[in-house]
Amino acid sequence: AIIGERIAVGICLFAVIIYKFRRRHLSMDDNIEEFLQRQNNLMPIRYSYSQIKQITKNFKDKLGQGGYGSVFKGKLRSGLLVAIKVLGKSTANGQEFINEISTIGRIHHVHVVKLIGFCVE
Repeated sequence: AIIGERIAVGICLFAVIIYKFRRRHLSMDDNIEEFLQRQNNLMPIRYSYSQIKQITKNFKDKLGQGGYGSVFKGKLRSGLLVAIKVLGKSTANGQEFINEISTIGRIHHVHVVKLIGFCVE
């Protein structure tokens, strides 16, 4: 009986941990999507992770790394060369991503990339 109770408590704790993790992750996704929907001028395309892997040939060509993640070279089906930024672990509920996209959206310069799309997976 005691072993059964411990197993039940363990399962409940595991379920709570999974719930909190998914809730936090979904909250970050919701914040990012809400921001992108408010930015009418950006109109980004949503890509799946498998599409990103295909575009970057499994993240083969790393162009560089910054404070928030790594940048990889990619090529769209149209032949357009693109830079794919893969963000590292976020602790600010997606706020780093929102700040960066907001900045990119406001700056129009030949040496600043244009946002084409995003992936939240």
